[in-house]
Amino acid sequence: MAATSLDLRDLEGVADAYRLAPKAAAKAAQLALNSAARRARTLGSAAIRQQVALSAGYVNDNLKVRTFATSTDLTTRIAANPRAVLLTRYGAKIRTVKAKGRRGLTGDPARGIQAGRKAAGTKGVKIKTGGGTKRLAGAFWVRLAGSGQWAPVVRTGDGRNDYRVLYGPSVLQVWSDVRSTVAPQAMQHAADEFIRQFDRLS
Repeated sequence: MAATSLDLRDLEGVADAYRLAPKAAAKAAQLALNSAARRARTLGSAAIRQQVALSAGYVNDNLKVRTFATSTDLTTRIAANPRAVLLTRYGAKIRTVKAKGRRGLTGDPARGIQAGRKAAGTKGVKIKTGGGTKRLAGAFWVRLAGSGQWAPVVRTGDGRNDYRVLYGPSVLQVWSDVRSTVAPQAMQHAADEFIRQFDRLS
């Protein structure tokens, strides 16, 4: 996972609060930063899903607050998964057409192809949230070793295994694009929460 850090010491007024009431300030800072980290993660998930057509569950599972602030370390880390995302997460499905001749009568239950039909590329691919779906006529499907998942691939050579698996953007890729818009909101939340907690504790 790749991480993005937030540091409460960047906020104005924290040093003054520490001089006035160091114990209360330390606790307020810890509570404020952890609250801001959770807010940043929520905002980040929403911002990612505004860019790409991934489900909320998938994004949330792959964007997490990795490290919470403590009384001695006022930093948090939000980590995003750099793993490339299979196109099936972006809606890719096997496209089928009516089969001709006897070979097409049984279909292919393993790939979910009904009797009387045959595979004809890939449909339903949607990367951008606001975009439409695309058809990949040249893509065919293989079962991936290890996971056993079916995934669309494209041919790279004449050999049996000469193909490349097709992927969409990772959560990290999109998070890297949107985190600069999330950070100011998260830090403002931290500032407001610090004041609220400091007033409560001091």
